[in-house]
Amino acid sequence: MSFKIALVGCGGMGRRHAHGYIELRKYFDIVEMAAVCDVHHDVAATVAGEIGEATDATPDVYTDFDDMLSKADLDGVAIVTSTPMHHIFAIKAMNAGLHVITEKPMGLTLKACRQMQEVSESTGKVLAVAENYRRDPMNRLTKALIDSGAIGTPYFALDIGVNSSDGAVMHSTVWRAKKEQAGGAPLDAGVHNADMLLYLMGGANTVFAETAINESQRTLGPMSEVAPLLAEMYDHRKEVGYEDGDIVEQTAIDTAFGVIRFKSGAIGQLMMTDTSHGQSLGVSTISGSTGTMYRPRSRSGESPRIVRNDGTEITGDALLELVPDFELDDTISILWNGARRISSYDMDFRQIDSKILAYEYLDMVHAAESGMQPEVGPREGMYALALAYALLESGMSGLPVTVDDVVEGKSSAFQDEIDTEMGI
Repeated sequence: MSFKIALVGCGGMGRRHAHGYIELRKYFDIVEMAAVCDVHHDVAATVAGEIGEATDATPDVYTDFDDMLSKADLDGVAIVTSTPMHHIFAIKAMNAGLHVITEKPMGLTLKACRQMQEVSESTGKVLAVAENYRRDPMNRLTKALIDSGAIGTPYFALDIGVNSSDGAVMHSTVWRAKKEQAGGAPLDAGVHNADMLLYLMGGANTVFAETAINESQRTLGPMSEVAPLLAEMYDHRKEVGYEDGDIVEQTAIDTAFGVIRFKSGAIGQLMMTDTSHGQSLGVSTISGSTGTMYRPRSRSGESPRIVRNDGTEITGDALLELVPDFELDDTISILWNGARRISSYDMDFRQIDSKILAYEYLDMVHAAESGMQPEVGPREGMYALALAYALLESGMSGLPVTVDDVVEGKSSAFQDEIDTEMGI
């Protein structure tokens, strides 16, 4: 018997989720995409058609979420809408008896997330968060190496994303420029980085950060120019009320440089900006008592790399000798064509993206069927969001903040305006 799900939100990321489902069906038949829902019928129909063509089973198309809940035979929903709608749809779905996986971030604010967590607990329904970086086999290997002591005791971590969008609206989607819709780059993209730091380094205590809006105006440009890698997946979506060339007022934070104290005693730096014109810098390293781990870009397939004190470099299959017990779990192994112990792989981004999204769906379904928590549930989703928000809260107050205080709502000044806008 198939676990029937609905895809809610059929824009760019929704289309990527659809391709994740298509990839899933190549290996497993336990999930059925029974419905898709989007306020724009033609957008939903496009995605439904692609699913039908690839799987010979076309989902029903809806334009109203409540209508879908009342009519469709479902076990769960995947929420891939604009972030301010995550908590609204998740809570409705769980109260209707459905399990939920929601795109990152879990909710737009921690207050919204707490409401989602409470309903998940009261209904007993799974609430999973689609944090995808940690599912990459190379990040699985990186964690195994760190946990095994391959670099000794971790001392500090660097996660630096200093990039430029050349003054254009990021991903050519206006909502990313609006505080009340996205929070800012440290939240929208940074929650991925935050989740990875917590995954690899353990819990975080305090954060001190400086933040800024360096560019108060952005230009809406063609997605083929702003984000060519994603353009094919996003070209069907609608950006209502805007045209290429429009000037967009940027109210979301575009730059954050923060220092983190982890509960282990290690220190981290998390830096993000999309205003570094003429020069980009991407660094992801963890340094320990016996060496430094160089993390590859997530979803690149590239091998991690360790450099020892004496300059010796270990990479590729030599890394596997340091973790003789490392194996990919059954699901990832099947999706990666039966691989168990790999130090790199060669796939294009879209294929990797689809496999990781397929894994996330299976994780949600397995949690629902077993009664256990998914790998990334409410706690993990909230703490990743809280670490990202800690940068913004600290930047606003000029003071260090604790991640726990952000989770619990004791440090929320930056979020209060957003909560008011959302009516919560």
